[in-house]
Amino acid sequence: MKIIATLLAICSALLASSNAMAAWQEIGKNDQSTVFVDTATIQTQGNLAQIVSMLDFKKPGQDPATKETVNSIIGLNEYDCSTGKYRPIEFKVFTGNRGKGKVVVDQKTSDSVFDTIPNGSWAAGVFNVACGKK
Repeated sequence: MKIIATLLAICSALLASSNAMAAWQEIGKNDQSTVFVDTATIQTQGNLAQIVSMLDFKKPGQDPATKETVNSIIGLNEYDCSTGKYRPIEFKVFTGNRGKGKVVVDQKTSDSVFDTIPNGSWAAGVFNVACGKK
C-alpha cells in the first residue's frame, strides 16, 4: 500500500505542476479530439500502470454542472495491464486547449472502480502506451 500511496503522491504532484513542463506525445486523434500522453509519468507496480494523459478537444464542449466551456481534460488513470481495465484517479477540466485556461473541474476519484476499456477509445490508446502494448 505504501508504494501505491507514494506513486499516487508523485503522479498527483506531476498533475498539479505546470502543463508546460509535460512532454506531451500525441498518440491519436479523431474528429472530436487529440489524445496525448506524458510517458515520463508512467509508474508501474505488478500488473498496474499509471499515466497522465490529455484529451484536447477540436470543438469546445460544455461542463454540465458549471455550463463553462471545456476544451481539454488532463487526467491520471490507472490501468490493469492483465485485464485490460482502467479507472480514473484524478482529472482536471480546462477552459483552454492543451491544459490552458481556467480549471473548471478538479476532481479526485481514487476510489473509482476498474472498468472495461472500449475498443477504439482514447483509453485504449493510452492503455497501449502505459502497458507497453503495440
